[in-house]
Amino acid sequence: MVVFKPFAPYIPNHPEAVAADPYDVVNVEDARRDIKQRPNSFLAVDKPEALESDMALEAWGRRARSELERLYETELSRHDEGFYVYQLTDAGRKQTGLVATFAVSDYEAGRIKIHEHTRVTKERERVEHVAVTKAHTGPILLSHQPDEALKRLLSAAADGTALFSFTDERGVRHEGFRIPSKDLARLIMIGASIPAIYIADGHHRAKAAAVVARSPIHEGESKQERDHFLGVLFPSDELTILPYHRLLTNVAPEEVTALLEGISFTYVVDPVEDLFVPEERGAFGLTYRGAHYKLTKRQATDALAVATLQRDLLEPYFHVKDVRSDERIDFVGGKEAVSRLKQLAERPDVVVLTCHATAMEELMRVADEAGQMPPKSTWFEPKLKSGLFIHRFD
Repeated sequence: MVVFKPFAPYIPNHPEAVAADPYDVVNVEDARRDIKQRPNSFLAVDKPEALESDMALEAWGRRARSELERLYETELSRHDEGFYVYQLTDAGRKQTGLVATFAVSDYEAGRIKIHEHTRVTKERERVEHVAVTKAHTGPILLSHQPDEALKRLLSAAADGTALFSFTDERGVRHEGFRIPSKDLARLIMIGASIPAIYIADGHHRAKAAAVVARSPIHEGESKQERDHFLGVLFPSDELTILPYHRLLTNVAPEEVTALLEGISFTYVVDPVEDLFVPEERGAFGLTYRGAHYKLTKRQATDALAVATLQRDLLEPYFHVKDVRSDERIDFVGGKEAVSRLKQLAERPDVVVLTCHATAMEELMRVADEAGQMPPKSTWFEPKLKSGLFIHRFD
């Protein structure tokens, strides 16, 4: 049983002028450009380094708080306590999620399951952000096994009058709705029947919320609110995961030659005419200096594609032991990944390695087994916008 808690969100009066991509998929230059074009962009709150460089962590947190307070005064309005719906429509495909707050105690007890361990540096930054802003500003993407009763309830709410509705620069429609008060008790009962919830994206935000919840209470804070974090809960069959490819730099020709020769016992190596992106398990693509290959594993495996890629190719032939820290490796995901990879592959020292997308069933299996997926295993599309629902606890 996982408890859903209603809350009183702050929602922007002009959502299209405020909503922003998650802080961790936007670089500083793009954030700075967006803030210049849209002065109320929520990136000023979530990524204050775009406003002022070389800040100490404490100053960085204070700047985030200052920008959030400015939006409270000029743009954000408090709405009634309750449950809400966040619906995204991408190329005609809808995903409809419950916006609520979720208990830190459920996260700590493993009823809200994880598939990824957090990194200390990123965790420290998010802890500072939550502690100083006294708010959960970016929703955690959560998922669960499909429940028809919950689907019907959310769908009915989404047939009502929208609190906001706009189309972003990628053509994705973002809409928000309030669930009628008459459905609140029923919604909580449905929650009691869901055995587990899975964090799809937002592990560092969840961990930061837990750390702040267990720190000493400060004046003006609501412990009940601080003990719950903001999330949007979607059924697993409505989420879309795209592949997350690997890019290796400073590669010498002899490294690629050694790989192609060395894997011939365990892989079928087929030259192809263009950059190859596999659609089936057990296959990978490799591009180097204008040559393209399809690599097909001779023996089937149930391992995650990114884990197999790491074990069979990256570590033995390029000596990449930790993708978190190796400076040679980068990651490319999303709808524009192929065009970007083709551009990057024109560099003579770059190897592009493409892989099959992780499935939601694989993610949930790893979480159920208390396992850990390799970094950059999943790219969810479309992305939830930050700044549309803010959970304030001061």
